[in-house]
Amino acid sequence: MKKTVKIIMSLIILFSVFTPFINTSKAMAERYTYAYINATDLSVRACPSTDCERIKHDEGKTIWLDRPRVVEVLATSGDWSQIRFNYWGFTYTGYVMNKYLGNKQTYTLNQDYANELRRKGFPESYVEALCKMHAVHPNWNFEVSRVDATLDEATNGEYSPINKNLISTTNKAQLSTDPGAYSNGVYTQFEPGWYAPSWETLRYYLDARNFLDDNSIFMFEQLSFNETQNASVVQNILNGSFMAGTYTYNGTQKSYAETFVEAGRTYGVSPVHLAARVLQEQGYKGSATTEMDGGDGKKYYNYFNFGASGSTLEQIVQGALTYAKNRNWDSPYASIMGGAKGIANGYITSGQDTVFYEKFNLVGSSRYWHQYMANIQAPYRECYTTYISYWKAGLTDLAFTFKIPVYKDMSAGTVIPTKSNNANLKELNYNTGILYPAFDSSITEYTLEVSSNTNSVDITGVKDDDKARVDGNGTVTLNGNETVKEIIVTAEDDTERKYTITIKKKSASEETTEDIIRYSGLSTKESNISGFEIGTSVENIINSIKNKNINVTVKLYDSSNKEITSGTISTGQKITINLNGLVKTFDVIVYGDTSGDGRISTLDYSKVKAHIQNTKALEGVFLTAADTSKDGRISTLDYSKIKAHIQNTQSLVQ
Repeated sequence: MKKTVKIIMSLIILFSVFTPFINTSKAMAERYTYAYINATDLSVRACPSTDCERIKHDEGKTIWLDRPRVVEVLATSGDWSQIRFNYWGFTYTGYVMNKYLGNKQTYTLNQDYANELRRKGFPESYVEALCKMHAVHPNWNFEVSRVDATLDEATNGEYSPINKNLISTTNKAQLSTDPGAYSNGVYTQFEPGWYAPSWETLRYYLDARNFLDDNSIFMFEQLSFNETQNASVVQNILNGSFMAGTYTYNGTQKSYAETFVEAGRTYGVSPVHLAARVLQEQGYKGSATTEMDGGDGKKYYNYFNFGASGSTLEQIVQGALTYAKNRNWDSPYASIMGGAKGIANGYITSGQDTVFYEKFNLVGSSRYWHQYMANIQAPYRECYTTYISYWKAGLTDLAFTFKIPVYKDMSAGTVIPTKSNNANLKELNYNTGILYPAFDSSITEYTLEVSSNTNSVDITGVKDDDKARVDGNGTVTLNGNETVKEIIVTAEDDTERKYTITIKKKSASEETTEDIIRYSGLSTKESNISGFEIGTSVENIINSIKNKNINVTVKLYDSSNKEITSGTISTGQKITINLNGLVKTFDVIVYGDTSGDGRISTLDYSKVKAHIQNTKALEGVFLTAADTSKDGRISTLDYSKIKAHIQNTQSLVQ
């Protein structure tokens, strides 16, 4: 019995917890049950019981809903209701207790209004969602804003360059693995904590159909000024923030809320939009660009973060400060008024008169450019702040006009990625040879050059994503002078990437001494040879080099020039390689082995420290071996690396 219950519960969780918002053309529903969350920090359950698992969002943390997030009630039984809701771009289904639902009402959807929407030019995939909002808010006006591009064309336009749009998330399924955004297992941070979204993720956020509900619709609100947006409405946005009260201006106290209204009226911009934009940029506590020391005895303010860009916080702040100083924004008043003017002149009057179009310029003269922000989630997050302010002020039933983008092709819906499309290798390992070009996850065609004596090669591709699958790893038997090996990586979402390695044998007559050394995994610089693993035996090195070419002989000598055939490879030894009568001699370097015993110990650490302190200088190859950081000088960094190696916290790289 218990086992049966567990199976049923697992199925409930699997099918009801998380569903990406998928748009399809289908018969419109007849009824819609509306409610809003009338609670603070309310979790949603996977089934109708407090014993059930709490639903988690796409980054793996529990979802907490607050008043007044709107939800659709799908069914009610006893004390519980099944709800569907949009949360930061995803749509979820789960259960909450009825007592936490406010203003729960069922509406009959108006078929005549649905036909009116169709006549306006809204595709069928828009109609039901708009009818649901119209049922609750009959004064809302929805207008088609035609985009002269298909959804795919718009996505392509926004996708290049790769850092034009950014997202902050720990969910790697939403990140780009294309060149420039990712390399060898590392996602590029274009700003601290900000990455390039995948093409599919960007397409999802460009599709207006994914945001047609009360929580999201204000990203499409026309942003021109109207008198209903008074100081009390703006104050509701600012409460709890650093702008909740007043600031000093020209010796008097001035209200932030009234300043936003003044700026909005002056430049014809919604003051609610202006206030919400500052909170989006600065956060509720302010940031490093809220108030900046100008270095000239004055403070400067850049509430809208104009000019604030860079890969480090220092660069971001410097950009914001320079912008503010050039405009003499030496007070909150100057910053708010100046920023409002910039938004009005730069965006509102040029047709980018919604939060959506400020972020995604699909209608202005510089299509895909002249965009206020890089964050693709900003329209959603900012508009929810706007919605809350209207709700608190009791203004949600005003006659708002919403300009909703409609692309040339609106048949297929979009799904935000929930499975990783990462079909990359982060490493390509091989036991012999030289790889051309050097491995990079975005490069899929390689040549592996091996010695004339090589009969087989072990090749292993290491996947970047644990949920991916790698096929083709293993030993490759070489047939002739050229053999092709394929390694195929299949991502969690079934995306495939094929890596092709052409293994080429170099003829014995063409091989040079340097070729043979590199085939052995070693490297040379001038008369030095390095790349030995610490503790490698002399016999191993002799055999490894000899096996690369039938015409080669190898000899090792200790520091007193006595030939050795056993022991450990150590700094100060010499290797002589005779290839077809051409003899070359190299000095052995084992980085970190400054004592010449082939080991890394406290003795080596002490020798490097003594050298830095000028109490006993290292010379020759031992001085070279002390440069563990390979930066051409001996410093505390070098003995720190030796110490870390001894303590097993970080291995020295040879």
